[in-house]
Amino acid sequence: MSYVAVVHNDLDGTCSAAVYARAVGELPSKVFFTEPTRVHKLLKEIRLEGLSEVTVADLGLNSSTVNDVVEAVRSITSAGVKVRWFDHHVWREEWARSLTEAGAEVHVDTSTCGAGVVLKGTSSQDEVSKRIVSADCAVDMWWHDDPLGEKLRRVVEASREYSWKEHMVRKFFEGKVWDEEFQRVLEEQVDLELRGYSVLHKYYRVITVNGVKVAIALRWKGRPDISYAAQYVMSRSGASIFVSANGKSISFRSSSYQVREYAVKFGGGGHPLAAGGQLRVPWIRRFLFSLGVRGPALSWVASRVVEVMKEVGLRPATHS
Repeated sequence: MSYVAVVHNDLDGTCSAAVYARAVGELPSKVFFTEPTRVHKLLKEIRLEGLSEVTVADLGLNSSTVNDVVEAVRSITSAGVKVRWFDHHVWREEWARSLTEAGAEVHVDTSTCGAGVVLKGTSSQDEVSKRIVSADCAVDMWWHDDPLGEKLRRVVEASREYSWKEHMVRKFFEGKVWDEEFQRVLEEQVDLELRGYSVLHKYYRVITVNGVKVAIALRWKGRPDISYAAQYVMSRSGASIFVSANGKSISFRSSSYQVREYAVKFGGGGHPLAAGGQLRVPWIRRFLFSLGVRGPALSWVASRVVEVMKEVGLRPATHS
């Protein structure tokens, strides 16, 4: 078997690639780390010579790119290469149907994390993979029921370099879930996080939309990452929703309200409580932000968020 893995550029994507590799007993010839908004372009660029399979995991579909994804998948399967797609984000029924009709084997399950969908979809009973899934889901599903999850997330996402994540996939494949290297990287990352929290107040403001406090932030450099920052800012400010923009994209987080529909309005998608989309801040406001003048960009992002939130409304989170 010769295959490549296309996964999300985060802990869940890394774990998904490793769990699949352990299930089939072989590392992929290449792991491509990407985002849902770019997966269609990547699929079109994969060299299919010598491949028997393309495995996609932890990557949802967006209304703005679904047709391009289906076209790319059909091109791959028409060349005699199998496509297996595992995901846990919210899908429309017609999306899964279209991919299936294009020749893909589709596994979608919102009750677990991406790696959990791979575990189920491959019927794997591997104990190491179960350990990886437990840690991964604790973070990605916000269950917080396995302390290993927060540790692994900090380690896997310590570097933006794809080579580092490939290194993690290899270690998981070899059955190494924690060792001295993991511990060293964890300690380094926690030190960086603690320094980062001290300057977060410079990057966000709190507004009120329909009686609900919303923290609007511009992306800072370095640690902490967006999920940890979201919890920190909401706790400190009393906000129920956290929104972060980096100039080209926008992310939503909440434990009280469903935010996926806001992301959909920005051409994205994701989880009910954690989602993202596309939002290009005007260049002059981005330029001012690069000079340390944050107000114009913050105000513009806030105005767009208010507009969308008022259009969609507020839907309280449902917790099972």
